[in-house]
Parts: sequence; structure tokens; C-alpha cells
Amino acid sequence: MFDFTFNSPWNENLDFYQETEGRPCVLMFLRYYGCSTCQLEMHRLIQDYPKFAAKGAKVFVVLQSEPETLREQSAEDYFPYTIICDPKQELYQACEIGSNPHPDIRSAELEKRVQEARALGIRHGKNEGNEAQSPATFVLAGDQTIRYAWYGVESIDVPANEELLNLL
Repeated sequence: MFDFTFNSPWNENLDFYQETEGRPCVLMFLRYYGCSTCQLEMHRLIQDYPKFAAKGAKVFVVLQSEPETLREQSAEDYFPYTIICDPKQELYQACEIGSNPHPDIRSAELEKRVQEARALGIRHGKNEGNEAQSPATFVLAGDQTIRYAWYGVESIDVPANEELLNLL
């Protein structure tokens, strides 16, 4: 069971289990808010959030960013889901989420997503944490048991929202 306290950009010492309200949830680990492809993924979650809500699910995005970084760049009501700030990478370590062994290799898909982000006006910002941090995504049942776990390699290696929706 996932049971931990966390800070969001706007609140401190939140209890994850209480925040899930006994509902199924998606827990997505990305790198940091300045990462343009991470912002693109967060943008996609915003677009599809009504579909997650219609399934009764809550969505959480874990970032290595300091809370101040998001507070400086976003309003509290911008994200319909919960941001978990983990600048010390304690949750990444607890969930055994590793780093990309080849962080300097840029795939064609990564370049495509960088261009997609740019087309949306998303630009790379401040680096925070481990630049080579790999992503991970978990789908949890209402009782917090893991129904699905995905450990990615490069920063864009996350399941599509449609796949996650089908798992709820």
C-alpha cells in the first residue's frame, strides 16, 4: 500500500492515502517541471482529466521540483490533478525508480515530442534534480494495491492516457 506524506506546491504534509479518498488512482513519476516533455505530458493529463474523473479516478504527478518552482509559474487551480513535489527523490527511491543509463541519447520520438511541446509554446525551464531520472507510472485500486506498474527508461517513456484509462 502506498502510504506517505507529501508536499504539493500549495500545501504541506498531505497524506497520500487520505488524498486518494479510497478511489482508484494514477500515480505518475516524471522528472521536473522545467522539462519540456514533462510539461507536455502534464498538458496531456490536463486535457484528458475529465475522462479520469468520469471513471472516479484521482491523478497524482510526482516531480523532482521544489514547490516554489511551480508556485512561481502556475496558479493553484491550473492543474486539475495533484502535484507531489519530491525534490529529495525519496519517493523515487522508495519505488525503486532508476535513472536512464544512456541519458545523452536522443531518440526520434523524443525529438518529435520536443517539437510538439514547442508548437504548444512549451519551453524548457529550470533543471532540477536528476536530469537522467527515469519515469514510472502506477495504477492503484481504491485500496491502494498496485494494479499496474510501468518503469520507463527515457523521459518520454510513459503509458498513453488511453492505456491508463483502460486499466481503471
